[in-house]
Amino acid sequence: MPRSRRPVAARQRDDGLRGVRITALVLLIVFGVVVTVITLWPGPPDPDGQRALRAFLLEAYTRGFPRWITFGAIEFAANIVMFIPIGLFGALTLPRHRWLVVLFSFAGSAAIELFQAARLAERVGTPRDVIANGLGALIGYLLALLVVLAARRRNRRRARTSTSSTTDTKPNINTSAAAPIGTVPAET
Repeated sequence: MPRSRRPVAARQRDDGLRGVRITALVLLIVFGVVVTVITLWPGPPDPDGQRALRAFLLEAYTRGFPRWITFGAIEFAANIVMFIPIGLFGALTLPRHRWLVVLFSFAGSAAIELFQAARLAERVGTPRDVIANGLGALIGYLLALLVVLAARRRNRRRARTSTSSTTDTKPNINTSAAAPIGTVPAET
């Protein structure tokens, strides 16, 4: 009974990514749980940290810190960073149609923000967060494409070297002591 119904070429192409897919799935589950806890927690994550960041920014502005780096900008960047692993590991988990992870992330983020707005009195669900989370997933997806390209390039290189090493093996013929046809060359 055949091991797989997929063509041999497809199985060989995927073999280099199987370990990556399994690792990515485990990490996707871990990050998915972390993001779920952070985003669906009844209150804002680390309110003391948020107050400290606001106080730091106010002090930093008096010392020449760029005013375009606001609490809102840092929060937006944090939302992007939070979804980069989701896009990266989600795309690496999928064998095909990796781009779907970006759509699923946008949809999941929209659901989170709607839930925050409707059910969590201390949280604020905003379209801005959906955009930031989607951008993070997109960045993660693009990073996953780089990982897949590098893995496939490595697999092609390995396949070429293993193929060339088995086909290029020629008998070692001592050409320096050529003997007439039909005779055995003398041992050197």
